[in-house]
Amino acid sequence: MPREDSRDVLVVKQGLTYKSLAELPAGSVVQDICGNIGTRLSKLDAEDGPYTCAILAAAGLLRLDLADRVTQYLDSKNSGMLYAVGQGALGIEIRTDDTLLHEMLDKISDWNTTYAVLAERGLLRTLEDGCSAPLGVEAEWVKGAEGKKLRMRSVVVSVDGQKCAVAEVFGDVDSVETAEAFGSTVAKALVADGAGEILEEIKRSEVAKESISS
Repeated sequence: MPREDSRDVLVVKQGLTYKSLAELPAGSVVQDICGNIGTRLSKLDAEDGPYTCAILAAAGLLRLDLADRVTQYLDSKNSGMLYAVGQGALGIEIRTDDTLLHEMLDKISDWNTTYAVLAERGLLRTLEDGCSAPLGVEAEWVKGAEGKKLRMRSVVVSVDGQKCAVAEVFGDVDSVETAEAFGSTVAKALVADGAGEILEEIKRSEVAKESISS
């Protein structure tokens, strides 16, 4: 299926007048609230709640016709924020040997979405399966004189926010294989910019925590 808006959004508590992240005053509470969307919005809007705003996936709000709750769409241009791998995309899972369903899905699949998500997943898999580092991506199709290319921006940030590795790569993507290979290429560009060091620091920190707890 075509991908829904893959960006994150800022949702400000009802009654407050802030229009962007830049307007939030010092001391504002931006929290990762647990629960489904209805629960999160209820916790955010509670009069006695501590939250100033929440950051949610645009796709969830838009699919529930809650676009009116979006205060600001967040992306690399207006906030420097990228989204999570695969965000906004729907997946259909079928049996490997079900050739009939494979053929049916091939006819209705949105390949721009499929290739972009496969590239993002290839990036994550190459960096580290189940990567625990803050990782953001932003993939978009760009038309130029040489045809359509996939542009992917990506960032890996240390947990304390003091270090980051960034990459922006263009590539020819027109198959499952080239999509996954492109994701691996972006991952290598991130490693070259310091992502490997950030990931190693996180691993050492996790090992230390496990040693203390045991």
